Amino acid sequence: MFDNHVHCHEFPREELEGYVKEWALVCVSDDLQSSKKTLELGGVIKCLGIHPWQVEKAEPGDLGAVSRLIERSEAPCVGEVGLDKRFVPQSFDKQREYFRAFLKLARELDLVVNVHAPDAWTDVVEELRRADVDRALIHWYTGPLDLLETIRDLGYYISINPAVTIQKKHQDVAKAADRRIVLLESDGPYEYRGIRLSPPAIQKTVEKLAELWDTTQEYVKEIAETNAKRLWRRS
Repeated sequence: MFDNHVHCHEFPREELEGYVKEWALVCVSDDLQSSKKTLELGGVIKCLGIHPWQVEKAEPGDLGAVSRLIERSEAPCVGEVGLDKRFVPQSFDKQREYFRAFLKLARELDLVVNVHAPDAWTDVVEELRRADVDRALIHWYTGPLDLLETIRDLGYYISINPAVTIQKKHQDVAKAADRRIVLLESDGPYEYRGIRLSPPAIQKTVEKLAELWDTTQEYVKEIAETNAKRLWRRS
């Protein structure tokens, strides 16, 4: 199964090695140093970028350095990148500058964009559309339900994580979204309201989605995997 958004560089080495054997991990990066660490990982799908939370702390040359890493590597994905009006609104203008630079690169190199967007959901979708990006995943989507149709029509995806077991707005999204755009993620290693997010916790997501969709866990896994393979162009 795919974990479509996970911070692999933050896991202890032995724990990560165990997950690599069992999962298709989409490993996102947070800054220049973690992008370099992600590049060193084997057997994973690599995403390089600068997280919106790190934009304010970035050194003047970091954007260029990460961009060069993306250009020179065979990483198929830019991430974790995006915009955040909820937690770091004070750096929004700089976030947008970085995001636009990464989107331009993703368009030129035909890369997937793995996106962070708390309270900037509409802004992110508009930036993706304007940049003519073909493939994008908006992770841990808890944005407006009426934006889901636009996301689908643009060919983008959203991901649902184990927080759906207790987070009402994530449940509402899971019920409203076209199932053809739903992917699974852990966003680990992270603790959310007592839940340790990690790849194995995705099983709880599967169970909750089966309940919300009034279907079987096997169906949830099948459609999520079909969607992931389409995004990552894997047969």
